Amino acid sequence: MGDVPEFAALAFDSSAYSRRTFCSWADAGWRSMLVQVYDDDPVVEHVELPPSGDQHLVLMLGGPSTIESGIDGRWRHATYVRGDLGMTAPGRPTLVRWRATSDEPISTLHAYIPHETLRRIADELWHGAYPQADALSITDALLEQTLLGLLDAARAGAPDLYAETAAEYLAAHVLLRHGNTPAPALPAGSDERAARALQFMRDNLHLPLTLGQIAAEAGLSPFHFLRVFKAATGHTPLRHLTELRIAAARRHLDRSQTPISDIAYLCGFATPAHFTATFTRHVGTSPTAYRRQRRS
Repeated sequence: MGDVPEFAALAFDSSAYSRRTFCSWADAGWRSMLVQVYDDDPVVEHVELPPSGDQHLVLMLGGPSTIESGIDGRWRHATYVRGDLGMTAPGRPTLVRWRATSDEPISTLHAYIPHETLRRIADELWHGAYPQADALSITDALLEQTLLGLLDAARAGAPDLYAETAAEYLAAHVLLRHGNTPAPALPAGSDERAARALQFMRDNLHLPLTLGQIAAEAGLSPFHFLRVFKAATGHTPLRHLTELRIAAARRHLDRSQTPISDIAYLCGFATPAHFTATFTRHVGTSPTAYRRQRRS
Protein backbone atom coordinates (compact mmCIF):
# COMPACT_ATOMS: atom_id res chain seq x y z
CA MET A 1 0.00 0.00 0.00
CA GLY A 2 1.31 3.50 -0.81
CA ASP A 3 1.13 6.66 1.22
CA VAL A 4 -1.66 6.86 3.79
CA PRO A 5 -4.48 8.96 2.30
CA GLU A 6 -5.65 12.03 4.16
CA PHE A 7 -9.41 12.30 3.81
CA ALA A 8 -10.76 15.84 3.46
CA ALA A 9 -14.00 14.69 5.11
CA LEU A 10 -12.18 14.26 8.42
CA ALA A 11 -11.66 18.02 8.63
CA PHE A 12 -15.21 18.98 7.61
CA ASP A 13 -17.38 20.23 10.49
CA SER A 14 -20.97 18.97 10.19
CA SER A 15 -21.91 19.45 13.85
CA ALA A 16 -24.49 22.15 13.01
CA TYR A 17 -26.83 19.58 11.46
CA SER A 18 -25.41 16.06 12.09
CA ARG A 19 -23.89 14.03 14.89
CA ARG A 20 -21.20 11.53 13.97
CA THR A 21 -21.70 8.20 15.74
CA PHE A 22 -18.91 6.17 14.10
CA CYS A 23 -15.64 6.93 12.31
CA SER A 24 -13.46 4.10 10.97
CA TRP A 25 -10.39 6.35 11.12
CA ALA A 26 -10.74 6.93 14.86
CA ASP A 27 -12.73 3.90 15.99
CA ALA A 28 -11.15 1.11 13.88
CA GLY A 29 -7.77 2.58 12.96
CA TRP A 30 -8.45 2.14 9.23
CA ARG A 31 -6.34 4.20 6.84
CA SER A 32 -7.18 2.69 3.43
CA MET A 33 -10.80 3.87 3.42
CA LEU A 34 -13.01 6.14 5.51
CA VAL A 35 -16.44 5.05 6.76
CA GLN A 36 -18.57 7.35 8.94
CA VAL A 37 -22.12 7.12 10.30
CA TYR A 38 -24.22 10.19 11.11
CA ASP A 39 -27.53 10.92 12.79
CA ASP A 40 -28.90 13.88 10.82
CA ASP A 41 -31.31 16.64 11.78
CA PRO A 42 -34.84 16.14 10.35
CA VAL A 43 -34.88 19.45 8.45
CA VAL A 44 -31.80 21.11 6.95
CA GLU A 45 -32.18 23.99 4.54
CA HIS A 46 -28.64 24.64 3.35
CA VAL A 47 -25.39 22.66 3.49
CA GLU A 48 -22.45 23.56 1.31
CA LEU A 49 -20.19 20.55 0.78
CA PRO A 50 -16.70 21.50 -0.43
CA PRO A 51 -15.06 19.50 -3.24
CA SER A 52 -13.04 16.47 -2.22
CA GLY A 53 -10.50 14.40 -4.11
CA ASP A 54 -12.21 11.22 -2.89
CA GLN A 55 -15.27 9.42 -4.26
CA HIS A 56 -18.12 10.00 -1.78
CA LEU A 57 -20.83 7.35 -1.31
CA VAL A 58 -23.90 7.85 0.92
CA LEU A 59 -26.15 4.98 2.01
CA MET A 60 -29.48 5.69 3.73
CA LEU A 61 -29.64 3.54 6.87
CA GLY A 62 -32.95 4.85 8.19
CA GLY A 63 -35.39 7.71 8.10
CA PRO A 64 -37.19 8.32 4.81
CA SER A 65 -36.62 11.82 3.51
CA THR A 66 -36.63 14.08 0.49
CA ILE A 67 -33.32 15.55 -0.63
CA GLU A 68 -32.32 18.22 -3.13
CA SER A 69 -28.86 18.72 -4.55
CA GLY A 70 -27.63 21.82 -6.36
CA ILE A 71 -24.74 21.54 -8.82
CA ASP A 72 -23.74 24.21 -11.34
CA GLY A 73 -26.92 26.19 -10.66
CA ARG A 74 -29.25 23.22 -11.24
CA TRP A 75 -31.29 21.46 -8.54
CA ARG A 76 -32.10 17.75 -8.51
CA HIS A 77 -34.76 16.17 -6.31
CA ALA A 78 -35.10 12.62 -4.93
CA THR A 79 -36.96 10.69 -2.24
CA TYR A 80 -34.75 8.50 -0.06
CA VAL A 81 -35.73 5.34 1.79
CA ARG A 82 -33.59 2.74 3.54
CA GLY A 83 -31.07 1.22 1.09
CA ASP A 84 -31.01 4.13 -1.38
CA LEU A 85 -27.60 5.47 -2.36
CA GLY A 86 -26.10 8.70 -3.59
CA MET A 87 -22.63 9.36 -4.93
CA THR A 88 -20.56 12.49 -5.53
CA ALA A 89 -17.61 12.42 -7.90
CA PRO A 90 -14.20 13.75 -6.81
CA GLY A 91 -13.67 17.50 -7.20
CA ARG A 92 -17.36 18.41 -7.27
CA PRO A 93 -18.76 21.01 -4.80
CA THR A 94 -22.40 20.47 -3.88
CA LEU A 95 -25.28 22.23 -2.14
CA VAL A 96 -27.76 19.97 -0.38
CA ARG A 97 -30.94 20.33 1.67
CA TRP A 98 -33.27 17.67 3.04
CA ARG A 99 -36.45 17.09 5.01
CA ALA A 100 -37.62 13.98 6.90
CA THR A 101 -40.89 12.48 5.71
CA SER A 102 -41.60 10.47 8.89
CA ASP A 103 -40.83 10.51 12.60
CA GLU A 104 -38.04 7.95 12.13
CA PRO A 105 -34.59 9.49 12.78
CA ILE A 106 -32.41 9.99 9.72
CA SER A 107 -29.22 7.92 9.77
CA THR A 108 -26.68 7.82 6.93
CA LEU A 109 -23.49 5.93 6.17
CA HIS A 110 -20.79 7.90 4.35
CA ALA A 111 -17.93 6.06 2.65
CA TYR A 112 -14.96 7.71 0.95
CA ILE A 113 -12.84 5.89 -1.64
CA PRO A 114 -9.35 7.46 -1.69
CA HIS A 115 -8.32 9.47 -4.72
CA GLU A 116 -5.11 7.43 -4.97
CA THR A 117 -7.08 4.19 -5.36
CA LEU A 118 -9.43 5.68 -7.96
CA ARG A 119 -6.58 7.12 -9.99
CA ARG A 120 -4.51 3.94 -9.98
CA ILE A 121 -7.41 1.79 -11.15
CA ALA A 122 -8.37 4.39 -13.74
CA ASP A 123 -4.81 4.38 -15.08
CA GLU A 124 -4.97 0.60 -15.48
CA LEU A 125 -8.32 0.64 -17.25
CA TRP A 126 -8.54 3.91 -19.15
CA HIS A 127 -4.93 5.17 -19.20
CA GLY A 128 -5.41 8.31 -17.14
CA ALA A 129 -9.00 9.47 -17.72
CA TYR A 130 -11.96 8.00 -15.89
CA PRO A 131 -15.70 8.72 -15.92
CA GLN A 132 -17.38 10.74 -13.20
CA ALA A 133 -19.55 8.55 -10.97
CA ASP A 134 -22.18 11.00 -9.74
CA ALA A 135 -25.83 10.31 -8.90
CA LEU A 136 -28.34 11.80 -6.49
CA SER A 137 -30.24 8.55 -5.93
CA ILE A 138 -29.63 4.99 -7.14
CA THR A 139 -30.34 1.46 -5.99
CA ASP A 140 -27.49 -1.03 -6.13
CA ALA A 141 -27.98 -4.11 -3.96
CA LEU A 142 -24.36 -5.22 -4.28
CA LEU A 143 -23.03 -1.80 -3.31
CA GLU A 144 -25.49 -1.58 -0.41
CA GLN A 145 -24.50 -4.96 1.04
CA THR A 146 -20.79 -4.25 0.60
CA LEU A 147 -21.07 -0.98 2.54
CA LEU A 148 -23.11 -2.60 5.31
CA GLY A 149 -20.59 -5.44 5.56
CA LEU A 150 -17.77 -2.93 5.67
CA LEU A 151 -19.41 -1.08 8.55
CA ASP A 152 -19.96 -4.34 10.46
CA ALA A 153 -16.31 -5.27 9.95
CA ALA A 154 -15.07 -1.89 11.17
CA ARG A 155 -17.25 -2.05 14.27
CA ALA A 156 -15.98 -5.58 15.01
CA GLY A 157 -12.36 -4.39 14.92
CA ALA A 158 -11.36 -5.94 11.59
CA PRO A 159 -7.84 -5.01 10.38
CA ASP A 160 -7.13 -2.44 7.68
CA LEU A 161 -6.97 -5.31 5.14
CA TYR A 162 -10.77 -5.14 5.05
CA ALA A 163 -10.68 -1.46 4.18
CA GLU A 164 -7.90 -1.94 1.61
CA THR A 165 -9.76 -4.77 -0.13
CA ALA A 166 -13.07 -2.92 -0.07
CA ALA A 167 -11.54 0.28 -1.48
CA GLU A 168 -10.12 -1.62 -4.47
CA TYR A 169 -13.38 -3.44 -5.11
CA LEU A 170 -15.64 -0.43 -4.60
CA ALA A 171 -13.51 1.82 -6.82
CA ALA A 172 -13.68 -0.67 -9.68
CA HIS A 173 -17.39 -1.36 -9.17
CA VAL A 174 -18.39 2.30 -9.00
CA LEU A 175 -16.34 3.35 -12.03
CA LEU A 176 -17.27 0.36 -14.18
CA ARG A 177 -20.93 0.05 -13.20
CA HIS A 178 -21.88 3.69 -12.73
CA GLY A 179 -19.40 5.21 -15.15
CA ASN A 180 -20.69 3.11 -18.08
CA THR A 181 -17.36 1.70 -19.20
CA PRO A 182 -16.62 -1.83 -20.45
CA ALA A 183 -14.78 -4.33 -18.27
CA PRO A 184 -11.25 -5.22 -19.42
CA ALA A 185 -10.14 -8.74 -20.23
CA LEU A 186 -8.43 -10.79 -17.53
CA PRO A 187 -4.61 -10.93 -17.67
CA ALA A 188 -3.01 -14.00 -19.22
CA GLY A 189 -1.89 -16.81 -16.90
CA SER A 190 -4.57 -16.05 -14.34
CA ASP A 191 -4.88 -19.57 -12.86
CA GLU A 192 -1.13 -19.87 -12.19
CA ARG A 193 -1.02 -16.45 -10.53
CA ALA A 194 -4.00 -17.26 -8.34
CA ALA A 195 -2.30 -20.52 -7.29
CA ARG A 196 0.83 -18.61 -6.21
CA ALA A 197 -1.32 -16.27 -4.13
CA LEU A 198 -3.15 -19.21 -2.51
CA GLN A 199 0.12 -20.82 -1.44
CA PHE A 200 1.40 -17.50 -0.11
CA MET A 201 -1.74 -17.17 2.03
CA ARG A 202 -1.35 -20.71 3.41
CA ASP A 203 2.29 -20.10 4.30
CA ASN A 204 1.69 -16.77 6.03
CA LEU A 205 -1.64 -17.08 7.85
CA HIS A 206 -0.07 -15.80 11.07
CA LEU A 207 1.00 -12.50 9.49
CA PRO A 208 -1.13 -9.32 9.11
CA LEU A 209 -1.25 -9.72 5.33
CA THR A 210 -2.33 -6.85 3.10
CA LEU A 211 -4.02 -7.06 -0.26
CA GLY A 212 -0.98 -5.38 -1.80
CA GLN A 213 1.36 -8.08 -0.46
CA ILE A 214 -0.80 -10.93 -1.74
CA ALA A 215 -1.26 -9.28 -5.14
CA ALA A 216 2.50 -8.69 -5.42
CA GLU A 217 3.10 -12.41 -4.86
CA ALA A 218 0.86 -13.05 -7.88
CA GLY A 219 2.68 -10.39 -9.90
CA LEU A 220 -0.46 -8.28 -10.34
CA SER A 221 -1.85 -4.94 -9.26
CA PRO A 222 -4.44 -5.20 -6.44
CA PHE A 223 -7.28 -4.41 -8.87
CA HIS A 224 -6.34 -7.05 -11.43
CA PHE A 225 -5.56 -9.53 -8.68
CA LEU A 226 -9.08 -9.21 -7.24
CA ARG A 227 -10.58 -10.02 -10.66
CA VAL A 228 -8.14 -12.88 -11.33
CA PHE A 229 -8.66 -14.47 -7.92
CA LYS A 230 -12.46 -14.20 -8.10
CA ALA A 231 -12.47 -15.76 -11.59
CA ALA A 232 -10.23 -18.64 -10.44
CA THR A 233 -11.81 -19.42 -7.06
CA GLY A 234 -15.31 -17.95 -7.14
CA HIS A 235 -14.79 -15.65 -4.18
CA THR A 236 -12.61 -12.81 -2.95
CA PRO A 237 -9.08 -13.22 -1.53
CA LEU A 238 -10.27 -11.77 1.78
CA ARG A 239 -13.00 -14.38 2.11
CA HIS A 240 -10.59 -17.18 1.20
CA LEU A 241 -7.97 -15.93 3.66
CA THR A 242 -10.59 -15.76 6.40
CA GLU A 243 -11.72 -19.34 5.65
CA LEU A 244 -8.10 -20.54 5.83
CA ARG A 245 -7.68 -18.81 9.18
CA ILE A 246 -10.91 -20.26 10.54
CA ALA A 247 -9.83 -23.76 9.45
CA ALA A 248 -6.47 -23.30 11.17
CA ALA A 249 -8.19 -22.06 14.32
CA ARG A 250 -10.42 -25.13 14.36
CA ARG A 251 -7.35 -27.37 14.24
CA HIS A 252 -5.80 -25.53 17.19
CA LEU A 253 -9.04 -25.76 19.17
CA ASP A 254 -9.40 -29.48 18.38
CA ARG A 255 -5.82 -30.56 19.04
CA SER A 256 -4.28 -28.26 21.63
CA GLN A 257 -4.78 -26.51 24.94
CA THR A 258 -3.51 -23.23 23.50
CA PRO A 259 -5.42 -20.27 24.98
CA ILE A 260 -7.96 -18.75 22.64
CA SER A 261 -6.26 -15.36 22.78
CA ASP A 262 -3.03 -16.99 21.52
CA ILE A 263 -4.90 -18.87 18.78
CA ALA A 264 -6.24 -15.56 17.54
CA TYR A 265 -2.73 -14.22 16.91
CA LEU A 266 -1.38 -17.54 15.61
CA CYS A 267 -4.08 -17.50 12.93
CA GLY A 268 -3.54 -13.90 11.89
CA PHE A 269 -6.47 -12.16 13.57
CA ALA A 270 -5.82 -8.60 14.70
CA THR A 271 -7.36 -9.07 18.15
CA PRO A 272 -8.99 -11.87 20.17
CA ALA A 273 -12.29 -9.98 19.94
CA HIS A 274 -12.11 -9.90 16.15
CA PHE A 275 -11.24 -13.62 16.13
CA THR A 276 -14.23 -14.46 18.32
CA ALA A 277 -16.63 -12.38 16.23
CA THR A 278 -15.37 -13.81 12.93
CA PHE A 279 -15.30 -17.41 14.19
CA THR A 280 -18.83 -17.13 15.57
CA ARG A 281 -20.12 -15.66 12.31
CA HIS A 282 -18.57 -18.43 10.20
CA VAL A 283 -19.01 -21.46 12.47
CA GLY A 284 -22.19 -20.52 14.31
CA THR A 285 -20.70 -20.79 17.77
CA SER A 286 -17.92 -19.10 19.75
CA PRO A 287 -14.39 -20.58 19.94
CA THR A 288 -14.93 -21.43 23.61
CA ALA A 289 -18.21 -23.22 22.93
CA TYR A 290 -16.72 -24.98 19.89
CA ARG A 291 -13.82 -26.37 21.94
CA ARG A 292 -16.18 -27.50 24.69
CA GLN A 293 -18.54 -29.22 22.22
CA ARG A 294 -15.72 -31.04 20.41
CA ARG A 295 -14.27 -32.38 23.61
CA SER A 296 -17.56 -33.56 25.03
